[in-house]
Amino acid sequence: MDKSLVNSITIWAAALCTLAIYSVLYKENKFYRFFEHIFIGLYGGYGVYITWHEILYPKWWQPMVGGQWWWIFAAVIGSMFYFMYSSKHAWISRVIFGLFMGFAAGGTFREFYETYWPQMASSMKPIAGTVPNIINVVVFYVILLAAMSYFFFSFEHKSVAIKSTAAAGRWFLMIGFGAMFGATVMGRMTLFIGRLNFLLNQWVPEVQSDIQYPWFQITSLIALLVLIAVGIFYIIRNRRYAKRAKEET
Repeated sequence: MDKSLVNSITIWAAALCTLAIYSVLYKENKFYRFFEHIFIGLYGGYGVYITWHEILYPKWWQPMVGGQWWWIFAAVIGSMFYFMYSSKHAWISRVIFGLFMGFAAGGTFREFYETYWPQMASSMKPIAGTVPNIINVVVFYVILLAAMSYFFFSFEHKSVAIKSTAAAGRWFLMIGFGAMFGATVMGRMTLFIGRLNFLLNQWVPEVQSDIQYPWFQITSLIALLVLIAVGIFYIIRNRRYAKRAKEET
């Protein structure tokens, strides 16, 4: 197949998927749901491929057929997960789930210790050095103590000093959460800008290039007529449903 045709099909498919997903900004619709299910199915299929190609095949199948026969027990243990679909033998899946949850909890604790403990230790810096460094460390300690005082519930915050410090800690926490939320929004905006850049710089030139071909003009006309027919159908159906609901009430 011609590479230019493959590239054209790829661009059109990506543009259609992009427009379908962002149609949810208008409202929830079947067009969006259809492509959402496609994305979920593709992700599931890709996950199965990655699991076999990068994990099971090189780390389980090849060692097992290469002489390490004891790897067959990994398949037995893994098959225990699928007993969750049996109402009679679901307890078997709970055993393996509990085992892996224990492993995961231990690994998470170790990862937390190895990742965040050095960060917390390095944050405890001495108030020394240059003036900007001293100001930076003092501000850090003030915010830290204020935020910790907000979560100190051993006794009621009746003292003016404790009450004011806890209130300041609450404001600091709100500022921090706001910054985190802003970073999340900016991440979503980055994704949106990337897709918008694709539509403007790749899809629009492709449309301008394809519009000269008769097959594109005929296909576009047919697609437009189909969209108009579907829109009229949904408008008539919604009006009938609204009229029927009004008559029933």
